[in-house]
Amino acid sequence: MADSKEMKKVVVAGGTGSVGRNIVDAIVATGKYAVIVFSRHQPSNPVPKGVTLIIVDYNDHCQLHETLKNVHTVISCISDLDESCRDAQIALLHACLKAGVKRFAPSEWAGSSERNTFIELYTNVKKPVVDAVKCSGIEYTLFLNGLFMDYFATPQQSNPYLEPMPFGVDMNKCTARFVGTGDEPFNVTLLEDVAKFVAAALDLDHWEPHSGIVGSRTSWNEIIQLGEKVREQKFEVERLTVDEMLATRNKKSANSMEAFYADAMVHFARGEMEYEATLNERFPAMKVTKIDEFIEKWWKNKKKQIL
Repeated sequence: MADSKEMKKVVVAGGTGSVGRNIVDAIVATGKYAVIVFSRHQPSNPVPKGVTLIIVDYNDHCQLHETLKNVHTVISCISDLDESCRDAQIALLHACLKAGVKRFAPSEWAGSSERNTFIELYTNVKKPVVDAVKCSGIEYTLFLNGLFMDYFATPQQSNPYLEPMPFGVDMNKCTARFVGTGDEPFNVTLLEDVAKFVAAALDLDHWEPHSGIVGSRTSWNEIIQLGEKVREQKFEVERLTVDEMLATRNKKSANSMEAFYADAMVHFARGEMEYEATLNERFPAMKVTKIDEFIEKWWKNKKKQIL
């Protein structure tokens, strides 16, 4: 491990959340960087040993500027639930520029918000941040990882920091519900693998604008086939048109998660969850978990539904 005084400082904003905590753990495991976590609230669980926790107010520009002095890289894992999260990231970016931070990664952690034409949350929250980063002149990258593979273990929890959530295909209930034919391709990646690639990317001399991480390029139909094979039963599948899903969204627009789910399903059907595996290519020796391996691991010999 390098001398802490010589280590480059890396800030993970939102480093106590599900994505952020995985990234913090992965960076700490390298022993190469001094890790600082920004959080708006005191976390319920302590940060790893050796990590500095700073409770920040993203409306306090002076505090942000002071805490970012001598920091080399900022990775944002700030949640994207509403406009306040957008404003927090833009405030963080401005403070980075004033403090002389070298590199910045906005909070993407899915497909590219640049390609998005349908998810309202991305249009209102993610894209304005990306646009601001591009205009700022700071070196940046957009970490793209597709859908977290971990969701296909639900209700089992494959990652200690990510809550289970069925998405598209429910392996437990042997059901599927999505928009399109089911053959439209998209990428899925295990969250733990995403974090390892992000940590490795810190070693790169230069960041490209896009850093794609891919565990598997798959489709709803392929995932269903894998599930049926392991669960040893046919899945009940509901294929919706865009209009049918939009009708569902409109009825439940008061529930933001329902609206996001409907938008995301159209996003998948339009092929907007695809990107190149650029980080996989930069680090060919790094192994990733494949979707068939993951489903086999979590569902083999589990023929009955988990309550």
